[in-house]
Amino acid sequence: MKKTCNERSVEVVRQLVEEADVLGVAVHRLGNGTLWIDCGIEVEGSLEAGRLYALACLGGMADLRFDTFDLDGIAWPSLSVSVSRPLLACVGCQYAGWNIEVKGASGTYRAMGSGPGRMRGSREPLLDRFDLRERTDDAVLALETRTPPDEETATAIAFSCAVSPGKLVLLTAPTASLVGSVQIASRVVETGIHKMIEVDFPVETLFAATGSCPLPPLCADDTEAMGRTNDAVLYGGSAWYALRSGEDLSVPAERLASSSSPDFGLPFRKIVERYEGDFYKMDPLLFSPAEVAVNDLATGRTYCAGQIRADLLRKEWLGS
Repeated sequence: MKKTCNERSVEVVRQLVEEADVLGVAVHRLGNGTLWIDCGIEVEGSLEAGRLYALACLGGMADLRFDTFDLDGIAWPSLSVSVSRPLLACVGCQYAGWNIEVKGASGTYRAMGSGPGRMRGSREPLLDRFDLRERTDDAVLALETRTPPDEETATAIAFSCAVSPGKLVLLTAPTASLVGSVQIASRVVETGIHKMIEVDFPVETLFAATGSCPLPPLCADDTEAMGRTNDAVLYGGSAWYALRSGEDLSVPAERLASSSSPDFGLPFRKIVERYEGDFYKMDPLLFSPAEVAVNDLATGRTYCAGQIRADLLRKEWLGS
């Protein structure tokens, strides 16, 4: 029987649970039965925990490996990603599109949710547009947050997903953590697909994708970490996509890389300052890999856009 994305993610979660001590994560069972795995709030995590966290977010439909990036003459750690069924894995599962808000007795719990559980519980129009829903008894969600989920929050999320609380898995990691850094680097392919959607690319015909992204320097502040992780993708990320379209894609392909935005060239922290912290005012064409290639099997053509700017990353991250 064919496995669902959530079922594949549950298999990845088992690895986190079985090797929790080695991986530097903490496993908790909430009073309602929900499994919560802390990967960076009160623990240090690890590179392998970050890889598994990212794999769970992708519905288990990817291969992730650590590699090396040339940071303008310095050997720097990076993450390489190969994705099966890119639209399902990246848009259906990995995209952090569920803005979770649960009002409870102790206040309002907020987090950005990603993972295959979105296909059960999120009301995002994008999921319906591409028919990215699945029926399953399990739901796995990754929460980008620094606040541990409580039983009330888990119960509300389980209700939205139409699963019992005991069948819900919550993974948590803040942006400013090792696991958070790895899982955001793993989104390099996903950001390119969202750019494709913005410029009306035939994303339904995607059948394979790979990408690579450097891991940004770690820091203790989530806001600073957000800037560094975005810079990693915008100036160091590369992605390759295979599709079967048959159309002339030369015009929209020119807009796929982050360099198509007028904000390209500035550190993300300065772009945030330019728009006074209002992300809705930012150019949506900025959020994509630095370098993109698209190979159309139907025509044999390959379209390329953008370029890696390791010099900008080195200056921003190392000051030299």
